[in-house]
Amino acid sequence: MTAPTNTAGGEAATTDDDRYPPSLARRDELFRAGLLDPAEHRRRLAAHVATVEPTVTAFVGLRPAVFADPALPAVPSFTVKDTIDVAGYPTGLGIRSGYRREPDRSAGLVERLTGLGWVCLGKVTTTECALGSVKPSRNPRHPHVSTAGSSTGSAVSVAAGFCDVSVGSDSGGSLRWPAVYCGVTALRLTPRPELLTGVHCVAPSMESVGFVTRTVADLDWLWRRYDLATVTGAAAGPVPERLRFAVSVPPDEAAHPEVAALLDRVRAALGAAGHRAVPVGLPDVWRQRGPAAALLAREAHDSFAALADRADVRLGADTRAAVAHGAGIDDDRYRALRRRQRVAADRVAALLTDEYDVLLMPLETGLPDLVDAPSGGGALPPLGGDDDGGTGVALTLVANFARLPVLALPLALSGERSPLGVQLLAAPGAEPVLLAAGRLLESLAEAGRFEGPAGSVHPVPAGTNDERRTCRADR
Repeated sequence: MTAPTNTAGGEAATTDDDRYPPSLARRDELFRAGLLDPAEHRRRLAAHVATVEPTVTAFVGLRPAVFADPALPAVPSFTVKDTIDVAGYPTGLGIRSGYRREPDRSAGLVERLTGLGWVCLGKVTTTECALGSVKPSRNPRHPHVSTAGSSTGSAVSVAAGFCDVSVGSDSGGSLRWPAVYCGVTALRLTPRPELLTGVHCVAPSMESVGFVTRTVADLDWLWRRYDLATVTGAAAGPVPERLRFAVSVPPDEAAHPEVAALLDRVRAALGAAGHRAVPVGLPDVWRQRGPAAALLAREAHDSFAALADRADVRLGADTRAAVAHGAGIDDDRYRALRRRQRVAADRVAALLTDEYDVLLMPLETGLPDLVDAPSGGGALPPLGGDDDGGTGVALTLVANFARLPVLALPLALSGERSPLGVQLLAAPGAEPVLLAAGRLLESLAEAGRFEGPAGSVHPVPAGTNDERRTCRADR
């Protein structure tokens, strides 16, 4: 197994087996049939991590002995973002000066997963306090593309083939951005208090935990095999055979031509597959991004101001600026923002119950950030006023403000060979609907339904050997 290196096309030069391991369902079949040697699997995994980790730096305090756990690969392996407590591991919050907190017990979701028998392989990187702008890890599949967001190590550890799943958190898109940029899938769960125990939140009213997996197919298999609906508190009702998709972009913001072309093909392919996919403006929904940005900034200040003031903790200037960002939002405005959030959550939940099953939107209106691109400046989006429309503010904030579950996945590569992704929003508790919609889109992508003229939208490689789309230019 070889470490990723830059090629002429900017792609990571690893073998197919390294970049596209078998799907979890296929690996389970091989293991149960006696066709997969567990000891050899563990040996190869440990060797792969030892070779590739120095290049991508996904782990915090890597412990090589964990890869010899005899339970592997009979059960899933997972990593955990360093803002989430794991008993036996220090929580460092990504603080570059070396802060350490020793938790007495693991976070609620981590305890539930280990209770299923899953093997935790350790902690993975995050930006400082999940707010800093310095990215600690490198993209293993697309080295010329940023790792974005704060759940950096979660996306990188999955995309590099180090683990089956990673547990991260998402207060403004921080799980979705790195996952799509690294060519993998992320599911932000419906926010529930019990899932946030042991999580050092940036914005508690907007935050939730979630999973990163290589593909939606892997995530769906895990969901069914281990009854993750019960584990996470999601609904377990039937999913409609014909899904109702609302496809939307902010009406006053022009999407990049390649993003717009992908959305057009997605909408056409869904319609041809027998589903309802209609373009909708939803100006009231998009208008919530302004107050969402303000709420996120105020809660980020409340979460980390005391830590920033400690004499024994040295935060980077970028992190301190992010913490200070919301200091000017007083209590009256904060209470108004929370009231507006509750109203918005009720309205969007009703929209996704009465009129549509899924709200489909791009991850962003532009192309993904490249590693050599100039910094955009602040670690948090512009604050905006309570009535501000949120123009120019991240599209990802819609789901956080409305407290919704959301699935993000890459569907194509841009002309810059960077992943173009979509995000799917559903009503609270409707994670099974998101998985069904995600599997549908993944299957359409595998069938080449989102391909366009050369130089515009290209098919994106899938995450497994047995479920892989062709992408000749990346070889």
